[in-house]
Amino acid sequence: MSETTVAPGSPPEQPLQREAGGLPASHVSLSALPDVAVKAVLRRGADLDEASAAQLREQLGELAGDRRVAVVLELTGVGSVSRAARAAYAAIPFVSAWAVVGEGPVDRLLGHFLLGGEFSSVPARYFTSDGEALDWLKRLDHVL
Repeated sequence: MSETTVAPGSPPEQPLQREAGGLPASHVSLSALPDVAVKAVLRRGADLDEASAAQLREQLGELAGDRRVAVVLELTGVGSVSRAARAAYAAIPFVSAWAVVGEGPVDRLLGHFLLGGEFSSVPARYFTSDGEALDWLKRLDHVL
């Protein structure tokens, strides 16, 4: 089951957890946020690889339909990020911007490693809170 979190002052998120590509549904879970944004929460201890990117891509495709969405990607506590994952996450076509969120120094290191890939086609940045991430996304033109 996915965890649903509520940021102060925001409406409750709507869980959108699905199984995709034969991967466990718990590998990544999606929640709708206000203003055409999606929060993707990666399972603690998960190793980010091409399979996790494929699962997220499928879930976002089902959710987004013919539009693009901003993604708040929570990677708190993930185990590792592969080079192949960097390219695969950056190549997801349904994303208008990436706001990567983590808590500690290891999360920051892995988040910056992930963002060091091919994310140049859309805005992408690391944050330590959902609130900061959403504020940044709201300030970007044509993202939300």
